[in-house]
Amino acid sequence: MNSTLKNRLPSIPVILLSLLIGVIGISCGGGGGGAAPPPPPPTDQDAQGLYTANGNGSGKFKDGTNPDIVKTLTDIKGMVYGSLPNQKFIFFDIDTNVLYEGVITDITLNDFTGTAVVYNEGVMVDNNVAVSGTVTSRSTIDMTLAASGNFKGGRIKGLFSSAYDNAATSERIGLFIVNSWMSLVEGSVKMTIPGMLTSNFHVKSDDTYTYVSSTFLASVQCYHVGSLTSGAPKNIYPLVGERVTEIKGCTIINTSPDYVGFASVVAVGSDGKGTEMWYATTNGTYSIFMVLTR
Repeated sequence: MNSTLKNRLPSIPVILLSLLIGVIGISCGGGGGGAAPPPPPPTDQDAQGLYTANGNGSGKFKDGTNPDIVKTLTDIKGMVYGSLPNQKFIFFDIDTNVLYEGVITDITLNDFTGTAVVYNEGVMVDNNVAVSGTVTSRSTIDMTLAASGNFKGGRIKGLFSSAYDNAATSERIGLFIVNSWMSLVEGSVKMTIPGMLTSNFHVKSDDTYTYVSSTFLASVQCYHVGSLTSGAPKNIYPLVGERVTEIKGCTIINTSPDYVGFASVVAVGSDGKGTEMWYATTNGTYSIFMVLTR
């Protein structure tokens, strides 16, 4: 018995020593272990971009003594561009003839605030509408427009379009007369002026754009001219200084102040030329917007 114990006892310190070495190795970080680095702090999101949405918008408008007019925006197209606290946005829907334009003044993390001007049937309804919502950079925007005056509230939910990353170039917009941009769809020009019917849009020269609004062989024509600048490297073209003058029969025109807005070439053919353009401009009284092709 004693002999057995004597034979076993010398091995006990060896076992303890091995365990001690293992513990020391673990505590010293042996094997490359250690705590993961902390995640980066959250950042303020960026709303700039092009947006689309089908059926994810609304607008409610007072109609005198009649029930309020409720519109579902079925084909939303949006452009957001510029720096805070004056990051301009325009969202419009051709089918319902509604346009919201304004500025985002602040973005804190995902939450933003701003103000908007609301146009219905091409005419300004209210110019002091409070805006709030959430945005995730290059992903989604969810905007709520508060009730104000004859505008009873609205909403926009949009999905970011990667077409925003296409460089804004003169080749894409093609400022020349041949194969010029035009919209021949009845009612596609959303400008409420007595006598205004449909449109032919013509872009020409290197730094100006011109189009005639009329029906085919109609007696009413209006002439628009202004400056088109590039928001390169992104796919936004600010439109500034546009004036509306008479060609034939279009005499009731609001020409002051000038129109301002955005255009974007959202589709391009195999030859590198643009094939679809979003166009939207306002002057505080009227709005003009359309989707152009060529």
